[in-house]
Amino acid sequence: MNPTERYRLALQSPVLVGDKDRDGWVGLFDPERGFVEDPVEAGRYQGRANIEMFWDVFIGPQPSVRFDVERDFWAGDTLVRQCTVVNITQAHPDRTLRVPALIRYTLAGDRVGSLRAVWEPRGVVSWFFGMGGRGLWALGRHGLRMTTTAGLGNALSFGRTLMGSLRRPQAEALVEGLRSGEARRWTGLARTRITVGDGDESQTFEGDTPQAFERLDAVCDVAQLRLDQLLVCGHHVGAFLKQPGGDGALAVMLRTEGPERVHSMTALWSPKARVLEYDAG
Repeated sequence: MNPTERYRLALQSPVLVGDKDRDGWVGLFDPERGFVEDPVEAGRYQGRANIEMFWDVFIGPQPSVRFDVERDFWAGDTLVRQCTVVNITQAHPDRTLRVPALIRYTLAGDRVGSLRAVWEPRGVVSWFFGMGGRGLWALGRHGLRMTTTAGLGNALSFGRTLMGSLRRPQAEALVEGLRSGEARRWTGLARTRITVGDGDESQTFEGDTPQAFERLDAVCDVAQLRLDQLLVCGHHVGAFLKQPGGDGALAVMLRTEGPERVHSMTALWSPKARVLEYDAG
């Protein structure tokens, strides 16, 4: 099956968001196991009712949302998109809020199993503050929606992504450790889970991480890659590394347990720059 067909539901997601099709978008997800974390660590919205709640709080109130996708990475049941989410918000009818993001979709049978996004909440909140009184008003309305509709727990989770984030130099050091080979020190963490994919197949390694890095070395020459984009949200890092003078690139999403301890990582290699387009058929 070609990737456009394989990830058809995931590719449909941004189309339905742009069309403001609430029922269609919610219907993409597994009605019981499916969940949304957007951004990661800011609350998990699992099951149809909670995904509907997510829409009502975060998507529905926005006058306009579109996704400018720069590149897609895929393997197995996972699609990762390097993109910018372009929003017209309640703060201003003409000023756009542009949010760089790593968006990861996983499939579960004939539905989307999860949507998890890494983007930087601090930058978004700063943009609203920079819009002056109208921005503060819009931010206040959003905060009220989160508290009253999504619940205090989810609102507090979002707040923790602002206060307890991994610092950018720490995130850069982790990515540099991966590129330089120092990431092999993660092999001492029994619970480490690493998934490596390159379009044709995906393999997951738990505990025995030396095999994971051997697999990654076989997929691409990590040492010669250069960091193109870095995103930090809470204890998660999203990174894109590019091949100098070539078309290859690596998408990395990892979760940390402290500044130098990695709990899990997904690394997907793409030998060519490609954006998958949804085919309505």
